[in-house]
Amino acid sequence: MTDTVHRFAPRHLVCGFVSPYQVMQQGTLRLVKGRGIYVWDQHGRRYIDGLASLWNVAVGHGQPSIARAVARQMNHLAYAPTLLGFSSQPAEELARRIVQLAPRGLTRVLFTSGGSEANESIIRLVRLYWRLKGHPEKFRIVTLNRGYHGSSTGAASLTGLPYFHQYYEPLMEGVLRLPRPHCRRCELQLEHPSCEIACANELEQLIQREGAQTIGAVLIEPVQGVGGVIVPPEGYHQRLREICSRYDILLACDEVITGFGRLGYPFGIQRWRVTPDLISFAKGVTSGYLPLGGVLLSEEIYRTLVQAGPEFSLHHGFTYSGHPAVCAAALANLNLMRRRRLMSRARRLEAYLANLLEPLKRHGVVREIRVIGLMAAVEFESSQVPTASGQWPLAVQVRQACLERGLIVRASGDVVAVCPPLVVKTSELKQIVDTIDRAIEAVVTNAKESARQSTRANG
Repeated sequence: MTDTVHRFAPRHLVCGFVSPYQVMQQGTLRLVKGRGIYVWDQHGRRYIDGLASLWNVAVGHGQPSIARAVARQMNHLAYAPTLLGFSSQPAEELARRIVQLAPRGLTRVLFTSGGSEANESIIRLVRLYWRLKGHPEKFRIVTLNRGYHGSSTGAASLTGLPYFHQYYEPLMEGVLRLPRPHCRRCELQLEHPSCEIACANELEQLIQREGAQTIGAVLIEPVQGVGGVIVPPEGYHQRLREICSRYDILLACDEVITGFGRLGYPFGIQRWRVTPDLISFAKGVTSGYLPLGGVLLSEEIYRTLVQAGPEFSLHHGFTYSGHPAVCAAALANLNLMRRRRLMSRARRLEAYLANLLEPLKRHGVVREIRVIGLMAAVEFESSQVPTASGQWPLAVQVRQACLERGLIVRASGDVVAVCPPLVVKTSELKQIVDTIDRAIEAVVTNAKESARQSTRANG
């Protein structure tokens, strides 16, 4: 038994990663309130926010301490243009706090308004750094197949998902691709562990083929998020770090999704005790309450900028970089995380969530369950499910069935992704998984019934 999902047809709003045609035909789900892990639509129906909205609402909805911090700051100083060399107390304090949380050696912060801007900044910082070092030819960046780094032009060029490219080519030049570390679906057709982490070793082969003198950086997500919650094998990150160091190539980590406790650490790469040269961050730094992103730079990179002399200017930044009210929201968010020990909570709940999800395999359509921290994927067998409106992937049908049952998750390819707020209770995790279980059962049952009807009609 499911309830109706009440959709609203907006007249003027253009939504992002959805079909404009479908929005015109079906409308959108209008959300009006949020508390903890729950959100409500305009008809009062409650949903579990099983994706932390967009991988970002780490502390849950409706936290009054964040709202109060923003209001206080706006009453004192609403805006200060860091772009022109001004600063504010919240921006300075937040940069200090982030450096304290970061891997040792990352000592400077450049703020942006979000994740795409942060990765655009990495592109420019890599080019700038090597040009100041006398190697302007080292501008190429290596990224992974099906990695996601944003949707602005440069960041989308780094992104390894084809549907971000097909209507927007030509892409930015200088992007090279590596196989992603997906052991179950190895792009090199090898088996782990006998492969000896061949997907990481491919970096060295690429460097030797293309020339280390042309490559400025390697950019990875510690765990691919949009690409399907792909967890690399042990030793993968360490191997990339060793290869980058040997060939004098910067290692950059996109921590837009994995930062600020999602994997049980302030930054996900700390789980593997690896220190990159650059880290991009966003989302969890404010838990989505206000837009903020940034880049952590190593001291070596920052000193190179300083040594360029007084006539050099960065000539990079954004109007709202280091916005005082946004930084106040981030500080309140980090204070809340510290008080409630949320950054380590994902680590404590990881095994519990994995145990809850494992029985879903009994349905016979689940290929793999992947869990790391409070980030999980249910990967389905590649197949299309017949419905009244045509053939749709299993993951899409399960996502829709979850929504009808009051749970918001995300479907991407063959994967349903789960990423609840870090404040989620064990009982709520069980409710999330129970809903996915019932949704899969409904989709499989409906598919079998459709197949029977089709057989009778053709018989």
